Amino acid sequence: NRLPDPELHPDSTLSMWPDNRIARDAHYLYRYDRYGRLTEKTDLIPEGGIRTDDERTHRYHYDSQHRLVHYTRTQYAEPLVESRYLYDPLGRRVAKRVWRRERDLTGWMSLSRKPQVTWYGWDGDRLTTIQNDRSRIQTIYQPGSFTPLIRVETATGELARTQRRSLADTLQQSGGEDGGSVVFPPVLVQMLDRLESEILADRVSEESRRWLASCGL
Repeated sequence: NRLPDPELHPDSTLSMWPDNRIARDAHYLYRYDRYGRLTEKTDLIPEGGIRTDDERTHRYHYDSQHRLVHYTRTQYAEPLVESRYLYDPLGRRVAKRVWRRERDLTGWMSLSRKPQVTWYGWDGDRLTTIQNDRSRIQTIYQPGSFTPLIRVETATGELARTQRRSLADTLQQSGGEDGGSVVFPPVLVQMLDRLESEILADRVSEESRRWLASCGL
């Protein structure tokens, strides 16, 4: 078990931690429940330091199966981060929801109303997918083993939509004779935007058809 560094703590006589649980280190104080589960971790006040109640405290809550289901980090008795965890009947974590402290429209600091959600996908006991609203990470393993073979990270649909260029933008980016960009007049951009929306809705208007015909399309 990890013990105090004799070079940093030459006066320490500790040869073992009671119940094999670390009570403190250079950064934190630790507390456990009767099952040996970590329930609280608090910033350690340096020797001779003045307590200002600005210590950050991490709290951990578990279910009857000893699985972490709730976590909070507080400072000045105010929540900084809160997260909750969901598991499937096999005990595998399938989702995590995280709320972070942010400034709302009124200027007050509080936990976000909408959590950031992460989903986890499994193949047996092998974690194969991690996905949130920005990215998806997929891992392929060597057959019959837990050794990762390929890791693929892609943007999810929400991120792809924010990065998607319109038809007008695409044509302007490569519309020059030399393959360079050009700038369309606003009327043409408006026409292309309307045409794109009609195509996506599979309802091209007669006006747009006539305009395409006049362009030789």
